[in-house]
Amino acid sequence: MKIKETNTTCCYCGIRKATTKDHVPPKAIFTKPRPNDLITVPCCFECNNLASKFDEKFKAYLGMHIARQGGEAERFFKEGVLPTTKYNGKLRRNIFNSMYPVNIATKAGIITGKGKAVPWDNEAHDITIERIIRGLFFHHYGKIIGDNAEINTYWFKKPETVLDDKLYETSIANGNFKYQYNKVEESEFDSVWLFNFYNGHFAGGMILSKKSPPHLPD
Repeated sequence: MKIKETNTTCCYCGIRKATTKDHVPPKAIFTKPRPNDLITVPCCFECNNLASKFDEKFKAYLGMHIARQGGEAERFFKEGVLPTTKYNGKLRRNIFNSMYPVNIATKAGIITGKGKAVPWDNEAHDITIERIIRGLFFHHYGKIIGDNAEINTYWFKKPETVLDDKLYETSIANGNFKYQYNKVEESEFDSVWLFNFYNGHFAGGMILSKKSPPHLPD
C-alpha cells in the first residue's frame, strides 16, 4: 500500500523515509475479503520488500500448523496456503523435504496411527514475529525501536497466562489475531508481547533497551 511522500520515517529501520504502509501482522495470513480493522504502519520500500520475502513462508507454515483447529483456521489453510504451495515449487519442495514421521495420538496419549509433521521455518518465523513486535510497538507508543533495543522472540505450545492480569489485550480480524502487551513505565522500550494466531499458534517476545556504555572520566 503506497502513501504520499511525507517526512514520516520508516517504523522498522528508523532511517529511511516511509513511502508505503505495512500491515501488522501481515495481511497475507487472513483470507479474502480482508478484515476491515487491520493495523497499518509507515514503512520504507526496502523494509517492505524484504518483509514480503518472509510473509509467504510464514503464511504457509502457519496455515499447516493451525489447520487442525477447524473453522476459520482450516479455511485459511485451504484458501490461502494450498494455492500458494501449488504455485510456489521451491516452497513446496522445502516443505516436503523437511517432513518427518510422527505417531498420531489422542489427548489421552493413545497412539492411533502414523503421520508426517512439518517443522517451522525458524528464520521466517522469528523475523516475522520481530517485525510484528516493532510494528505494534510503534502503533501503540509512537516510537521507533530501530537499533536502540534488542528483541528476543519466542514461540509457545499453549497461551501464556502468567502475566494476564498485567497485560493489555487487543483482538482484531474477527478474533483471529489476539495480542497482549505492556511496557515498563519508566523505560522507553522495555516491554512484553504475546500473540495468538487463530487460537492455534502462540508466539511473542520481549523488547530490552540497550544499556548505554559507562562514561569514563577524561
